[in-house]
Amino acid sequence: MIDKEFMPLDLSKDCFNQIIERKIPYFLLIVLTLISYGCLQKDENDQLDLKISLVNAPSDIVTLGAIFLSENINQRSFGKIASQVYHSGVLSGGKGSAEIELCQQGSIEIHITTTAYLANLVKKTSIFSLPFLFRDIDQVVGLAKSESVTLKKINNELHDKNIHVIAWWPRGFRQLTNSKRPVRNMEDIQGLKFRVMTNQLFVDNMNAMGAHPVPMDWGEVYNALQLKTIDGQENAEDVIFSSRLYEVQEYMTIWDYSTDYEVVLVNFNWWKGLDENIRRIIQDVADESVDYQVKLLEKNTMELREKITRNKMQIYYMDLEDKLVFRNAVKPVWDEYTRLFGPEFTISFLEELENY
Repeated sequence: MIDKEFMPLDLSKDCFNQIIERKIPYFLLIVLTLISYGCLQKDENDQLDLKISLVNAPSDIVTLGAIFLSENINQRSFGKIASQVYHSGVLSGGKGSAEIELCQQGSIEIHITTTAYLANLVKKTSIFSLPFLFRDIDQVVGLAKSESVTLKKINNELHDKNIHVIAWWPRGFRQLTNSKRPVRNMEDIQGLKFRVMTNQLFVDNMNAMGAHPVPMDWGEVYNALQLKTIDGQENAEDVIFSSRLYEVQEYMTIWDYSTDYEVVLVNFNWWKGLDENIRRIIQDVADESVDYQVKLLEKNTMELREKITRNKMQIYYMDLEDKLVFRNAVKPVWDEYTRLFGPEFTISFLEELENY
């Protein structure tokens, strides 16, 4: 009968546990440790490295959310996962659309982007950015934290593009900035050149309001504003401040005309192939990140407006009457995109939105 003490170690199992179970004498421990060094190396090589990418600036709340994801994933996996955040578009030269493609291909495991960019893959994601859609920010948050049928439908369609959403983060409303004049009403916006995302809905919005839209990747915007090849842009307060647009813009209009969600994407094939426990760790952290983003959003909106004002940008708050004029101007956009998304899908979404 062979003493189990001298049976060869099973290198597919934890070596030290086997040593303890067999009660191996201490004088053999060093020798057996050297023999088992190979399986220790195997454990180290099993560490999962993943990249979390985004185009936002370091102090943007989306980047803070990415850091939250990374730190908590690393901590809860006890070293099994080593994630790193790549902000400011360093993996793509500032091109958000390119980083989505890298995520689809599997070169980037997790990418955080806006639903407005995803519209190039699934048109229905533009529905969140319809002008003057949301009543207030509470309604935006309510949808993000819900078991939304609409969000699930869109995610299912994204699976065909080899990406999957593990979290929907609410964003602040997109406000207007420019270097020419305050925009108080429909007359003020006429003829101004505004950078918009590479999404046809935003182009159509500006055209309907009498402005000139210029589709442009975010990495090019600051220089274009500085050189005055464009007059302005539209974005949430955290982007305006974190990107230091007050250095090249004089006026900001609070009009809450549109928003979009930030989505935490994963490569779908990579996601399906993960160990179930690893996938659960990542998903649990992603779920918690929604509340983290909501708190940042609520805290930062008013504080950022004060900071922007202190940096010499003039802020104008558009009144309800003027908002209604803009709302009527973009009615043809609503009609066109209702047909594009499908009347049944649009009506179902609008009815769902009333619950929040």
